[in-house]
Amino acid sequence: MTEAQAIVEQILDEHKQIHANFKSLGKVSGDIEAAARLQSDKTKDYFVPKSLDDQGRGLSHWKEMLEAIDAGLKAHFNKEETALTEAFRKEGTPELADALHQLLAEHAEINKHVAKLLKDADDIASGGAKIEVWEGSGWGMKVNIERLQAQIAAHAERERELLGRMQTHLSKA
Repeated sequence: MTEAQAIVEQILDEHKQIHANFKSLGKVSGDIEAAARLQSDKTKDYFVPKSLDDQGRGLSHWKEMLEAIDAGLKAHFNKEETALTEAFRKEGTPELADALHQLLAEHAEINKHVAKLLKDADDIASGGAKIEVWEGSGWGMKVNIERLQAQIAAHAERERELLGRMQTHLSKA
C-alpha cells in the first residue's frame, strides 16, 4: 500500500469516527425528561441537555463533547489540508487535486458552525434554567445542530466519492 493509499484509508476511517461522535452528541442534546419539566409543548424539538437541576452538568457535558468533536474535526481537516493534499498533488491528477481543493474550502464554514454552537451553549448556560432562555435559544440550538450534522454528512459524502475516485486512480497506477 502506497503512502497515498494509506492516507486515503485513514481519512475514510476518521469519517466513521466523526459520524459516531455526532450521534453521541445528538443523544445528549434531547433530554425528554428535562424538556417535560420546562412545562412547555414548544420545547419538544429543542436542545435540552440532561436535567435542568444538575447545576449545568448536562450542558457542560454536551459542550465538552462538542469541544472534543471540534478538536477532532480540526485535526482531521489539518490532515486533509496537508498530507492528503500532498498525496493528491504527488500521485493524483490535476482534476482530482482541484476537486479536493474545492472540498477543503468548506472547512471554514463547518468551523464557523461549531463556534456558533459553542457560543450558544455559553449563552444558554449564562441564562440558567429559565423557560424564556430555553425557548429563546433552544430551538436555534436544535436547528443549528441538525444543520451542522447535515452539512458534515454531505461534506463527508462528497469526500468519500472523491477518495473513491482517487483509490481507483491509484489502483490503475
